[in-house]
Amino acid sequence: MRKFWIEAGKDSPSVFFDESKRLVEIKGVSTVKDAHWFYSNMLKWMIAFNAGSSRTETVNISLHRINDHNTKWLTLIFNKFNALYPDSQLIINWQNGLGNTRLRECCEMLKSQTGFRINIP
Repeated sequence: MRKFWIEAGKDSPSVFFDESKRLVEIKGVSTVKDAHWFYSNMLKWMIAFNAGSSRTETVNISLHRINDHNTKWLTLIFNKFNALYPDSQLIINWQNGLGNTRLRECCEMLKSQTGFRINIP
């Protein structure tokens, strides 16, 4: 089964895809200036990893910082995923940073605008 890793940058998160575990992990900081470029490429990889019969089931998000533009792109990705795979049972685990007001707002926006279940510890 395939695995792919996008290395974290100063202002972009690391993204790890694991087809055998049906898992995507997003970690770090998401304040990248060219969010369109970063997240459109991430979406392409999500589509590639879900092209066969194996579907991503779990997304673990562990961000320390995110800005509004990156939040919109993250929401767009999950809405696109939902449109492409309407039968998916995707579970999103938001793993940290919820003491930060901005991250909590991002999490709530993602939850309300995508309809996916988001687990918050």
